[in-house]
Amino acid sequence: MKFSLLWYKESMKINFPFFSKKDIIVTVHGFGHRTLHEMDRIKAYLEKQNFEVWTYAYFSPEDPEDTDLHAWIERNEDMVRTALSTGRKVHLLGFSMGGVIASYLASVFPVESLLLAAPAFYPIDFSQVERAVKQKVFSSGGKNEQSMSREHTQTFLKVVSNYRNSIFQVDCPVLILHGTSDEVISWHSSERICSLLSASSVRLLYIEGAHHRFLYDGYCERIVFPIIRDYFRGEMTPFA
Repeated sequence: MKFSLLWYKESMKINFPFFSKKDIIVTVHGFGHRTLHEMDRIKAYLEKQNFEVWTYAYFSPEDPEDTDLHAWIERNEDMVRTALSTGRKVHLLGFSMGGVIASYLASVFPVESLLLAAPAFYPIDFSQVERAVKQKVFSSGGKNEQSMSREHTQTFLKVVSNYRNSIFQVDCPVLILHGTSDEVISWHSSERICSLLSASSVRLLYIEGAHHRFLYDGYCERIVFPIIRDYFRGEMTPFA
């Protein structure tokens, strides 16, 4: 039987990813039907920059019974726990509702850094929340995306109310990116949370003209993606 060294190297690369020394970026998607695919464009970019990017869905929008808050959180915890077990550096990137969850994860796991894209710390005022739940309209997806169910939306609101304050227990560097034209989560939400945090541990960058979905709408990635890359490389730090 002939043995190919090239084949062996390639199979090792595919089947034994834990041999890699690349930093791992664990992504936490937002609230919408796209789930992990919200991260497709930034994943492709960062993997070209020598990072290993993990994407996954922690709930199914198509399953009307997949609305258990604790199950959503446990799936995220399991992913970070697995990443840390590799012995490599682990970073977190959370989008929208995923920003709240990523903040919680950073408060309980020893990650290197935390990046929040349009985090939903203060999503909408109470009257809007009630209307969103009744009409099933709240989602981090686009206007043509199918609305989320009332039950899924209620779980989203529980995530925000139960885990919003986790950001105050985060010890690692934190970078928040928020678009000034965000039509889903106002940039005032990120400004408000930053005003309550130590100025030496967090930096808020406003992305002029960016909408909520700037990670995958294709409009601002030439500006935003290099910022994210440099931050995870340690070339840009929130600390003064």
